[in-house]
Amino acid sequence: MTWRTETLADGVTLYCGDCREILPTLGKVDAVVTDPPYGIAYSHGTGGGKLARSTQFDHHPIRGDDEPFDPAPWLRFPRVVLFGANHFANKLPVSSNWLVWDKRDSICSNDQADCKMAWTNLSGPARLTRHLWNGMLKASERGEVRVHPTQKPVAVMEWTLRQTTADGETILDPFMGSGTTGVAAVKLGRQFIGIEIEPRYFDIACKRIDAALREPDMFVDRPKAPEQADWIKNAP
Repeated sequence: MTWRTETLADGVTLYCGDCREILPTLGKVDAVVTDPPYGIAYSHGTGGGKLARSTQFDHHPIRGDDEPFDPAPWLRFPRVVLFGANHFANKLPVSSNWLVWDKRDSICSNDQADCKMAWTNLSGPARLTRHLWNGMLKASERGEVRVHPTQKPVAVMEWTLRQTTADGETILDPFMGSGTTGVAAVKLGRQFIGIEIEPRYFDIACKRIDAALREPDMFVDRPKAPEQADWIKNAP
């Protein structure tokens, strides 16, 4: 299988293809930070009430989630953060440094998870962040349309990267989705490699990360973006 490559800036490269094929071609990576398919045949919109349900993604399957997830290929990297690892924790080494995102922040539970948990191979204690993200009730990105069924807040991914990576390091997200990890990475001045198998979400990720590269921030030395390509301007 061939894949498509887009370089959005020096040190920011995105691939549209199967991460299992692309992985052997990559250079140095300091950390893998990703939200992989969990192997639970998840389909968004099957419960949770109106505040938690997104009609845009009702019964929208996640590519690759219909088979068990094997974390082994990713464990060889120096630092690893795997969201949703509570679903495949029996395949992972013991870790004390789990990261927990409290999605409710004191709002009552529904039949979806109250939190998201990420396994890491780092030392230290477990860490928690609270950031409301429940349908229309959101602590950030209010008024912005969600573009992926399992999309996370940029603020949560920025917190995750601050916990696990340093300025200038290269982060790999092999299950990039709509590119939230990449947006957080470039906003914090990290290098980024993203891989997404679905062309629809790849195009969205390119547009979101390109936009983040072009947002001025006097406190962060971001990778320099080239002139914006027409296809990115016209992406969904």
